Amino acid sequence: MAYVFIFPLLNAISPSQSFNLPRGLSNLNTSLQSQSQGSNENNNNKNGPRVTPRRERPRIPVLQYHDDWVCVNKPAGLTIHRGEKTSRRQLLLSTLLKRQLARKVFPVHRLDHRTSGAILFAFNSETCGLLHKSLTYDAEKSDASGEEETATSSEKNYIALLRGDWNRKFGEDEVVIVDKPLNVTGEMKEARTEFRLLASSPGELDSGPYSPAACSLVLCTPKTGRTHQIRRHAYTIGFPIIGDTQHGDSKINRWWRENRQLNRLFLHCLSLSLPALSTFNDSKSKEKINCIAPLLPELLTVLERKDMHDVWEIAKEKDPRLSLEQYDERGGTFGRNFRKEKSSNQTT
Repeated sequence: MAYVFIFPLLNAISPSQSFNLPRGLSNLNTSLQSQSQGSNENNNNKNGPRVTPRRERPRIPVLQYHDDWVCVNKPAGLTIHRGEKTSRRQLLLSTLLKRQLARKVFPVHRLDHRTSGAILFAFNSETCGLLHKSLTYDAEKSDASGEEETATSSEKNYIALLRGDWNRKFGEDEVVIVDKPLNVTGEMKEARTEFRLLASSPGELDSGPYSPAACSLVLCTPKTGRTHQIRRHAYTIGFPIIGDTQHGDSKINRWWRENRQLNRLFLHCLSLSLPALSTFNDSKSKEKINCIAPLLPELLTVLERKDMHDVWEIAKEKDPRLSLEQYDERGGTFGRNFRKEKSSNQTT
């Protein structure tokens, strides 16, 4: 019966007072206090429904907009479409574009989750097939097979910052071609990548020949389209891309993250050059497709540092496309009535 009179006094005891209770009572007192705190929180939540903060959906910069297709500058960290390892709450590039343009989009090709740059989307399945055929078109193979060559080959250019001083290994050779088959889902397939030096830096001279600041800015042109082809071929020649956690060096990546504020993979699709769609369909446009995606701010921040000034200036002289500023094509109506409004404006 003594226990009956102790319970009301438990809450009256101040924390500073020492009061020894049996083990069972002390555990029960702790559980009662936690339950009372939980009930108070529940009472506070009864004032209104629990509202989940709304996620911000970034605007995707539009590089070119046409009746049948669009080219955008993909930010790093966005997956193009949902896959097996994609969480339900993860933002998808295709979904963002569908809401932004109010039109269904079909991805023509892929960019890695951590890669930024130019990427094509079609507004219908027919144009998607034509763009994909144009993107993989090789005029040399077409001519060798006896077909009449009516267009130039397609080309994709990437900008990558590689670890190490290019001149220390390759000397005056500014172009290195890697022709090494890659394993794709258990099958070896041919893969070919061209690396062209834009500028390089030996890094900090007092750190020896293997300074963590040593880097090379290169223009990469893949001749085939294999998974992680540029990243794997860059690792093959001993110059992994900085920020590559899968094929690079974790210590070097950490150094660039802490000392150069590079928090992502330094790989950006700079340009896409495709033959005209009329090559495959006479009713389509006869103009060649050329899209350029300026470097994103987080990459420019690294290149415009004082200790990277020489590398950046030399690279811009060799490839003036690097000097292009950010832009976002916002003119006109980008909805499903774009064609109708465009034709009505021309008649007026």
